[in-house]
Amino acid sequence: MNRIIIASHGKLAEGMKNTVEFFGGNNVDYLEQTMTDTGFEKKVIELFHKYKDDNVIVFTDLYGGSVNQCFFKNLLNYKFHLVTGMNLSVILECVFANDEIDDEFIRNAIETSKCQFCYMNDVLNMTDNDDD
Repeated sequence: MNRIIIASHGKLAEGMKNTVEFFGGNNVDYLEQTMTDTGFEKKVIELFHKYKDDNVIVFTDLYGGSVNQCFFKNLLNYKFHLVTGMNLSVILECVFANDEIDDEFIRNAIETSKCQFCYMNDVLNMTDNDDD
């Protein structure tokens, strides 16, 4: 079973989880690191033990951030997929995957999401120029 974990600084992870649920997704856990939280890594390890039999996909907010670093160093000890720079379209694609997610699935989802990342003012300008 695919198990999605969303992790961030502050409330971003909870917001992403709520948005995924808005679209009908489930099987999503979230972890948030706060300024006063000293037990974040312990919570990470607890999730790995809880889902040891699942195919775990972790999304973190910032490349190089403390949340991502915590998961990154655990790649040596646990088998899971780690994606940083979380993106709602990639998370949704993983949440609604019918088959077990593998490396290729994640790479394709990331590549597809790149086409959705754009500066909409340029799209408007292209539309205006087409009208001429």
